Amino acid sequence: MIRPPEYDNLIRTRALEAVAPTPGAVTAYLKSARSYLSAAKAADVNESGPVFTLAYEGLFLVVQSVLEFHEVRTKDAGRNLAIQRVCTDLQFSPAEFRLMIKAHDRRNAITYRSPFPPVSQPEAMALVGILEKYLPIAHALTNTPP
Repeated sequence: MIRPPEYDNLIRTRALEAVAPTPGAVTAYLKSARSYLSAAKAADVNESGPVFTLAYEGLFLVVQSVLEFHEVRTKDAGRNLAIQRVCTDLQFSPAEFRLMIKAHDRRNAITYRSPFPPVSQPEAMALVGILEKYLPIAHALTNTPP
């Protein structure tokens, strides 16, 4: 596997670890991400918390698919760094990048420090839009048919 040098640098700094590929994992991650997208789009838009969570989890599966494609995995607290690296690979716009990082921080607040301020409907729907936009790009990047 020839991966971008940025990944090798992250392996050298021990932020990521090189792993053997798991057959079918990229396809499985992307299939699950599509399921999360479908669930987020079918959810009640007035319930922004569940919509946000579904979209975030779908996006993180997209991240996982790209990491798996490059034969790396996160180590310890490397999830945020992995998200940043993959957002760059997928060519997120600066606004999309900021929203994804903010979403990750909010997800951590939900998981580790709740109660948390409610997620707004526009914020949740923006995350759904990002998942919808970048899922096909992840398929293309990983050479995985939709």
